Amino acid sequence: MSEQEQGKSAQQTRQRILEAAAKLFDANGYDGTSVRQIAVEAKVNLALISYHFQGKQGVLEVLIAHYYETFFRLLAEEATRQDDSQTWMDKLLHVVRLYVYFQRDHSAITRLIQRELSVETMLAREVMTLYIHRWKHEFAVIMEEGMNQGEFVRVPVDQVLLAMSSLLIYPYLNPQSVREVYYLEPASDSFCEWLIESVTVLLRSILLPSQP
Repeated sequence: MSEQEQGKSAQQTRQRILEAAAKLFDANGYDGTSVRQIAVEAKVNLALISYHFQGKQGVLEVLIAHYYETFFRLLAEEATRQDDSQTWMDKLLHVVRLYVYFQRDHSAITRLIQRELSVETMLAREVMTLYIHRWKHEFAVIMEEGMNQGEFVRVPVDQVLLAMSSLLIYPYLNPQSVREVYYLEPASDSFCEWLIESVTVLLRSILLPSQP
């Protein structure tokens, strides 16, 4: 096997391990999943998990890092497509739309991350420091620029972000509750569009000047 083929095989093995771990973490929780279960699900030798990730914790860290780095890359690509004719509200809602569908399309990792953040651990603190603050910054910059340009009224940005994130995150943190209590399907396009519209109404009511 050539060096290139070996590299491709190793990458495929890593991907199988990550996909298996994401599935099991979502179904059983991080603590309820063993390295052996991941190896069986991924159909790989147990030792390969240690070789590629230095254990279960390493798998989790890579899953989280890949999730956020993918989102930030998509966000940067979205920014290059925007032009000066767009309002700051347009730009803000583009990011909201991107995030709603990103959560939907990566629902297992979304749930996993939000569950891990609910527990006081070193990993949770690292995720908040490395990624959640950056996530917040991406939204905050748009709001602050809109305020500086006079398009938005001056309001406490952190409070707006907290209200917005509560709407955005809950359906993908608790999809079973949304399905069985509210009889809604958070994975559907129609629900995503409804959620985007709901956040739009919230943001417009808070950020835009009242009409006389």
